[in-house]
Amino acid sequence: MVPYISNLDLSILSLIIFAVCFFITTFTSSKRFKTGHTARAVRSEYRKSWAAFMIKNGDHRALLDFLRNKITVSTTLLGGFVIGFGLVVNAFAGTTTVIGGLHLLFIITIMAYAVFYLLIDIRALTYIPIIFGADESLIKKHENLSKGEYTAKLIDNSYDDFASAIRSLFYIIALMVFSFDKLLFIAVTILLTFLFVRRDLSGKSRIEIF
Repeated sequence: MVPYISNLDLSILSLIIFAVCFFITTFTSSKRFKTGHTARAVRSEYRKSWAAFMIKNGDHRALLDFLRNKITVSTTLLGGFVIGFGLVVNAFAGTTTVIGGLHLLFIITIMAYAVFYLLIDIRALTYIPIIFGADESLIKKHENLSKGEYTAKLIDNSYDDFASAIRSLFYIIALMVFSFDKLLFIAVTILLTFLFVRRDLSGKSRIEIF
């Protein structure tokens, strides 16, 4: 006989599964997986190689255009998260149940996580042009890297921070499903987690969507 699971128990279970899944993807997207033959490591090598090549060949204009465009995208997304934060708080302001409160807390936490990484991303991007004008001997002295290598590292880290924010956006969308169907919410969460882990740890670059 299949044991009966109340709606309250299912709600709690689904939020626990969500928390575990989000932790798993946060772990697999950590910097420790940027070594070895994983998709994350391959993408990291591509980005660093491109940035170093641009600087070595004196193509600063193309690199600065890229930075300008990426800053625009990141700041636009940041503005969207800020607006969305206000809309979510307003929509759930009347929540009186414990589960409703936990649901809202999860949404706010994931949004705050995304905003944090977007701010870190923008900070790194706005700092890179300063590196261009810095004396290479200073960079070598303090960072033990050439100007090209240090710039490549900053761009690589910026991409990782932006990816963390985008990943959070997918999980926020999954959290919206929670209000309609708990089993569907669990299914969407597990599917997203599988796709993200596969994208991080498979043997190919996975630059395509998944």
